Amino acid sequence: MEQAGWIVFVGYSTKAVLLFLFGLSVWSVSVILERKKSLAFMGQNFKDSIEGANFIKAIQSAPRNTESIQFVSSAHLRDKRRDFSKGLTVLATLGANAPFIGLFGTVLGIIQAFGTLSTTTTGMNAVILSLAEALVATAVGLFVAIPAVISYNYYQTKIKSWIGEAESRRDQECATVAGHSRGV
Repeated sequence: MEQAGWIVFVGYSTKAVLLFLFGLSVWSVSVILERKKSLAFMGQNFKDSIEGANFIKAIQSAPRNTESIQFVSSAHLRDKRRDFSKGLTVLATLGANAPFIGLFGTVLGIIQAFGTLSTTTTGMNAVILSLAEALVATAVGLFVAIPAVISYNYYQTKIKSWIGEAESRRDQECATVAGHSRGV
């Protein structure tokens, strides 16, 4: 007995979800690798700039009051945070949504399996294949999401640490300026 058209359509839809998840996986890995490379380069330059001459020059070029130093350094840090965070929204979005896309593929695969089961009594192999395909969709969804979430959290922590170091350096400079202005 031939399968109904809707069962075939659902089967192709499940395969389309798997292909879509594969594409998301490639996108996720490319963002992770790009961020790793960029942050390694930018991070060293940023650490050099907050510990070295660039950041200090920016602070010292401001008028010698704490408000000016706060303003100049905050603008510098906002720009750096934006540069560091490029692509991280992709990882956050994939981490949050890929499991649901995989679950959608699982539901489609189960629908296909039950549809196949309802139209044939001897097609257990087809039913088992549909169920296996459904479970693969869940696994692939998790395969996309887990590295994306881990990478997102890792990069966010690293960025917060760098920005925290820079803010600490700025606060030290502000304290020095405030001490000098009071004649300490």
